Amino acid sequence: MEKVTPKASEKPGVPSSLSPKELMALPAKKALDVILESLTPARLVQSLAEEDLFWLVQDIGHEDALPILSRASNDQWQYLLDLELWRKDRLEIDSVNRWFDLLLKADPQRFLTWGLHEHIQLIELSLFKNIEVRIMKEDESPSDLDESWFSLDNVFYVRVRDEKYYQVMKEFLDRLAEYDLNRLHQVLLEVTAVLPAETEENIYRLRNVRLAEKGFLPFEEAVGIYQPLSARSLLEKGPDAQNMVEQPDLFEVIPVAKSLLVQDTDPFFMALRYVEDSHTLERLQMEFSAMCNQIMSADGFVAREKEDLATVVRKACGYLNIGLRKLTDGDPQKAPSLLEKFPLNQIFRVGFGAALELKWKAEKWIKKSWFVARDLELNFWEDDWEGVLGGLLKKRPLFYAAFSEGSDPYREFKSIEDISRCREALDQIMALDHLLSLVFAHTPLAHPMKTYQFMSYKNLLLTFWARDHLGQPEKTEPLRAEEFRALFRDLWAKGEKPYRVDEKMKKSFWDWLALRSGLAKNKFQAQAEPLDNLFGELEEEYGSVSLDEPDPRYVKHFLVTP
Repeated sequence: MEKVTPKASEKPGVPSSLSPKELMALPAKKALDVILESLTPARLVQSLAEEDLFWLVQDIGHEDALPILSRASNDQWQYLLDLELWRKDRLEIDSVNRWFDLLLKADPQRFLTWGLHEHIQLIELSLFKNIEVRIMKEDESPSDLDESWFSLDNVFYVRVRDEKYYQVMKEFLDRLAEYDLNRLHQVLLEVTAVLPAETEENIYRLRNVRLAEKGFLPFEEAVGIYQPLSARSLLEKGPDAQNMVEQPDLFEVIPVAKSLLVQDTDPFFMALRYVEDSHTLERLQMEFSAMCNQIMSADGFVAREKEDLATVVRKACGYLNIGLRKLTDGDPQKAPSLLEKFPLNQIFRVGFGAALELKWKAEKWIKKSWFVARDLELNFWEDDWEGVLGGLLKKRPLFYAAFSEGSDPYREFKSIEDISRCREALDQIMALDHLLSLVFAHTPLAHPMKTYQFMSYKNLLLTFWARDHLGQPEKTEPLRAEEFRALFRDLWAKGEKPYRVDEKMKKSFWDWLALRSGLAKNKFQAQAEPLDNLFGELEEEYGSVSLDEPDPRYVKHFLVTP
């Protein structure tokens, strides 16, 4: 370990007793300053888990983090390379060259020693992709080669394929020649015999073995995190020791970056506060980190920014929150004992299973729904309900939050309240779909009604009711402009603006709907409940419009010709 003795004129530095959690909680630049001012910066850097060092380097910036990279351990280097050099199952040569350059700058001697002993295949594959090698024969002259070729010994001549990598390749070969000229000759000879596909596959296999220990499982294994598990099944089965992360070794470093991103309002976080055993807390931290990595593997998601990691943490916490609520029946006092008893990934599966049950319910209903049988699209249910159905029908269900929480209307489920809101909306859609199937049991929605303009459940019902109110024959046609104006005058009770819908018109609509559906009063009320606010929308939308000047072009609650 490195020991730095400060000069008399310098500040004495900060002690190295700062814990990894305290260090990782600091802003990136502040953490860098603390490390560099420490009496033993190498000890402080190497006290971090590999995952935490990765995120610290990402936050600081690769070039600015060179002082940290120079003090990082070989294992920490290894983790950085395992994550940074690959895009899915392909080695990204740009990343390889960038990281070779960074580690050469950080600690060239150690990088060469480590690389040649433990990663010779990666070095040779990188050289194979970056350089051409030519051995000068006795009857050949260097003058036969153009200026792009260079040699360090007048025997092996090298040309870098891409000029932008000339400097890093030249620097690497120069350092290797200084380190061991015979080894340079051996490496250059072996480069000419590299089988790139076979070598890359072998490197990838070893990389996956290492990352699997951190939770980055192969897709076919990682996707098991989304296998639903009911709360009842888990409680009856009891804890599964095989799926539990073992207690950390005495000298094993616990990753903290992901746990620092857990919101203090989460039920999961609140439950952690009441877990008193320190070994259990450390196990849970390791489980949580491994579970987040498994989620990324299953999603094919690569987290490169801190916000990317925060997204994964929010997803993990969301389904843990839901799982804990289902397992405890809403009693938070039971949660700490469940965390001690069951692996986190199984609690996650209980939470995800709740969302998946909604997805299956929606898929089962939609296959036999009235609106699909009439060749109508999801937008028939208008924005909010279309959004709810669209989220549930995704490969992995998402919660529709409209645009209230950002530019993306969809996000992961994060609470049992999200599940309840989605279930309530789905039940309302299903009830109304059944009501529509009765109302229009014998009414074909043919051209021009279905193709004339955007049709929703609201303007479909109101248009047919309007035709009935006006004494028009039942036709699958929109209202003419003069018919709509006649209805518009009848719609409102006498009084000043904003107008209110006449109670007689409301009763007329409900009577028409009950008659068309043929349902008993109690069943009709349940089926028609989603329409309760329909007339409130009409008042809000058109209550201030002059009775003589309603413009059909701006009417969305009725189907009207221009």
